[in-house]
Amino acid sequence: MSGAAAPLITVVIPAYNAERTLAETLRSVSAQSYDKLEILVVDDGSRDGTFELASDYGLSDRRIRVLRQNNGGVARARNHGIREARGPYIAPVDADDVWHPEKIERQLQALRTLPGGHGVVYNWYAAIDENGIIFGHSRPVLHDGNIFEPLLRENFIGNGSTPLMPRAEILRCGGYDAGLRDNGAEGCEDLKLYLALAEILPFALVPDFLTGYRFTRGNMSSNAYRMLKSHSLVMAPIIARYPQLARDIRAAQFNTARWYFNKALLGADYAQVGKLTPMMAKKYIPQLIRHGMQQGWRQTKRQGIRMARHVLGKPARPTKRFAAEIPQAGTAFSDRFTTVPAEQAISPTSSRTAGHE
Repeated sequence: MSGAAAPLITVVIPAYNAERTLAETLRSVSAQSYDKLEILVVDDGSRDGTFELASDYGLSDRRIRVLRQNNGGVARARNHGIREARGPYIAPVDADDVWHPEKIERQLQALRTLPGGHGVVYNWYAAIDENGIIFGHSRPVLHDGNIFEPLLRENFIGNGSTPLMPRAEILRCGGYDAGLRDNGAEGCEDLKLYLALAEILPFALVPDFLTGYRFTRGNMSSNAYRMLKSHSLVMAPIIARYPQLARDIRAAQFNTARWYFNKALLGADYAQVGKLTPMMAKKYIPQLIRHGMQQGWRQTKRQGIRMARHVLGKPARPTKRFAAEIPQAGTAFSDRFTTVPAEQAISPTSSRTAGHE
């Protein structure tokens, strides 16, 4: 790893009208076992008590600085924090998401496995509701190294609160694209940055569910139609640069649309279903038919294999196991860990009550 053995990590928290969830986010950041942190809360023109809450929290944790700007969207807020950052690595987290207390420590350990100790680190996430209760999780993929093409096919990082990224390369890539919001397509700024970084840097994986990614009605990730427009705008120039990947990218666009449609349907979000249905019918009828046939064939094949093994007296195939505990629906994300005592924090050079120069 370039730089000091225990580098300063800058946590960037964009916050807009976030007084209901920001305190929980800040608690999860303050409780990190790696405590050499600079914590920047960027108030994006909030009209509630976000600024006051963050400022008050900073009285008990001197690592926190609160920045303010006129409302410009999450990309501009993140970029503001990155410009102000003192640390060589950036760890963004949205103001309604939470972290496992060992997230940064374990990401730094993974970073050291990359050539020269330099690159990007990600982990898996648990999907949580308004009350912090788990209702799903990311697919536990095992991509590392050059992940550009796998990431085109599937945004397996999945949110803006997971990666640990080098500040210099973020700036070289232009940061988060605020122009998507200006075009009414806010939502995939994080994916666009991850793809840009994946073209020039290796990625490492921490194979555990260390991010609690909150889904609530009305938050950006729940606005399916806008997210799909954002995804299309992000992918268009990539198709132009890599025409040989166009088929994979279009398959990813279909899978993204299908994921949002199923999410809206299962969540009884009929307003979103009403918006997505005509778009799906217009753009994806062949893909829907093919997908339905493939799913039917796979289900029939699985049932046939199970029946054959039963008839032949063979035991069922063991399910794939991971070292990480799979998040259980209906449990609290906070139940996955216990608070790390302050005396176990690994950084020998910092303190929660002292600023960093």
